[in-house]
Order: sequence, then C-alpha cells, then structure tokens
Amino acid sequence: MLNSVGYVSFHTLHQLSLILDLTPLNIMSTSVGRKPKPLTAEELKKLLDEAIESGAYCEKFHARYDHVEREIDLNDVLHGLARPWSLDSVPKFDEDFWNYEYEVKTETIEGESLTIIVAVDPRNRSFEVITRWINDN
Repeated sequence: MLNSVGYVSFHTLHQLSLILDLTPLNIMSTSVGRKPKPLTAEELKKLLDEAIESGAYCEKFHARYDHVEREIDLNDVLHGLARPWSLDSVPKFDEDFWNYEYEVKTETIEGESLTIIVAVDPRNRSFEVITRWINDN
C-alpha cells in the first residue's frame, strides 16, 4: 500500500475512492492546464494489455451495478479489450478528472458487438471501465 518513500499510490487511493464511492479531489478543476495529447490506438492497446496483465484496472459503480439487465460482466470486458478492437470515436477529454475517455468497439465472449468506455491513467498504466453496452445490429 505504501511505496518506498512512504506515500500511498494514486492507484490505491483511486481503488479506495471507488470502494467508498467517494469523489476524488481534483486540483486541476480550479487551475488552467495544458491538456495532454490523447493516446494513439496502438498506445492505448499497449496500456490496456499491461494493465490487464498487472491487474491495474477497475470498474465504476455504474458499469458494474447500474445495468445488470445488460448481462455484461467483467469477463466480457476483459475478453473484449484483450482481443483486437477499434476506436469508435475521437477520445473525449474529461476536465473534471483530467483524463481521456476512449470508446472501444469489440466483442463479448459470445461474439456480440460490444462498446466499452474506458478512462485511462497513462502515468500509472491503469484504466477504469466507465460503462459498457451491447450494440444493436
């Protein structure tokens, strides 16, 4: 939980805020900053693969519990992100959390067309599933 200099990592704090359903402090919302460049599809794929391998991912409460009728679980999400996928739109910058959200088009384990919205933290090589849904074909 503590790193070598005695600080709690952002990833650990982020996980705790999700468990406790707390909104993280956002110091960037009151100051002007320069937006980072969005990741390319190749950079995003590499980050997602690394995060899946290391377990550096989580789901928002909404993604996990708000739409159980969609019958999409984390196994479908991880399967979809581990296989070849495409970006469905231009990445959206979220100024409240100072990160990009990416709309990934892929497939579930059963082969259904699936869209997953992920927010990534390139510095910590992690991601969060914001929401996901089955596409109407």
